[in-house]
Amino acid sequence: MLEVKKHGGYRQGAGRKTKYEKTTVMRVPDKYKEVIKQLIIHLDNTAGLNHHFNESESEPVFLRSLQDKKQHITYVTKPFK
Repeated sequence: MLEVKKHGGYRQGAGRKTKYEKTTVMRVPDKYKEVIKQLIIHLDNTAGLNHHFNESESEPVFLRSLQDKKQHITYVTKPFK
């Protein structure tokens, strides 16, 4: 008797969904990976910022440039007034 498997394989619409409208895959130097993650977190945390709030500044994120120079990156989000 031939068994028909009911799981696994390709299924239309399967897979993890994103909370963003559209995403893009891109190559990023490993040194910058954490900084980009922190940028996305900062943008998510300040998404509701409107003209009733002051600007929001992130905690500094340490990184080394491609030339191996020490840097602190800070993100500032300012609402339109």
